[in-house]
Amino acid sequence: MPTISSSSSTTKKINMVNITSIITTFTLSSLVLLLLLSSSPCTAQNATLSPPIYVFGDSLYDGGMTLFNGIAGAGAEFWPYGETFFKKPVGRYCDGRVIPDFLARYAGLPFPEPYLKPGLTDYSKGINFASAGACVLIELRPSTINLKKQINYFLKMIPQLKRQVGEEEATRLLSKAVYLFNIAGNDYVTLFQNNLKKTISDDQKTSFMNQILGNITIHIKTIYDQGGRKFAFQNVGPLGCMPSMKYMLGFIGTCMKEPQDLARMHNVAFIEHAKNMQSQFPGFEYSIYDFFTSLATRVGNGPQYGFKESQTGCCGSGIYHGDFTCQKKDKSFSVCSNPNDYLWFDAAHTTDKANQQFAKEFWAASSPVVAPNNLQTLFAL
Repeated sequence: MPTISSSSSTTKKINMVNITSIITTFTLSSLVLLLLLSSSPCTAQNATLSPPIYVFGDSLYDGGMTLFNGIAGAGAEFWPYGETFFKKPVGRYCDGRVIPDFLARYAGLPFPEPYLKPGLTDYSKGINFASAGACVLIELRPSTINLKKQINYFLKMIPQLKRQVGEEEATRLLSKAVYLFNIAGNDYVTLFQNNLKKTISDDQKTSFMNQILGNITIHIKTIYDQGGRKFAFQNVGPLGCMPSMKYMLGFIGTCMKEPQDLARMHNVAFIEHAKNMQSQFPGFEYSIYDFFTSLATRVGNGPQYGFKESQTGCCGSGIYHGDFTCQKKDKSFSVCSNPNDYLWFDAAHTTDKANQQFAKEFWAASSPVVAPNNLQTLFAL
């Protein structure tokens, strides 16, 4: 029995040594494999991340870009902007978040940072180029970061992205990215500003619209030539319902017909324009969100969507609070106590609560609210 016991004990020790050796070898192999994977510029983890979102447009999408345009007093930099969500001004013309912020979160991405923000080093998850006052036609507001300047900044970003992630991964990101646009509203507002005491003929309107659409196509083609394939467009909103438009034109009522008709004309033409781009550009995919109808519906039926006040801005002065005095220290303006009761935060921009509603529709609704793809589908393509 002692001999058998000794042999059994020796066998157990040998087996334990072998098992320990196997475990050690397996662990070392696993560590080597993990190190190899982590050193790869495009790991399996990176491949499953959401594509980036690159944002272009005006103050409805501005995430702080205007604060860095070098013009004193430009941008949403003072109270009460940002008070609801950020608890301080962060460059957004809103009490909180703008539509791209929500869309980025739905896609699993951080808020897109403004391109001109000092110290920016990560371009792989998205960038916001949108800026207040931006137009398509550069001669209308030359001091702003217009669409052409935004596209130029995008082109300048591409080498920075390549240095960050490598050429191959940058190419992949640019092809998978969603390019989000909200532009042209300021062009039409400026047309009315420049013709306050004049009649704008139908021929003038059509010619003006065609110039805008032609320039948009040029800029889309520039992005397409850099590998962009997925484009999302928020159509021009109901210009005649804006507090600022009604204030400027001295209109009393829900929505003014002429600006409404011009916005509709643009939106109908843009649908055909997008279809033409898809036929001309292989691989071109797009989404158009009917912001016009969604916002106009809420202006006329605010309580149905949770808004006690749907025509007057929370912040501002003048009729409908349509005068752009919000945040201006040398002007007198009033601010509501609860922005969540309001559809409009100021003379031309909707509240955080409204922006969340719009973003949810853009992300997940179906035709005719958003077509031919919603943003969730576009990200997945």
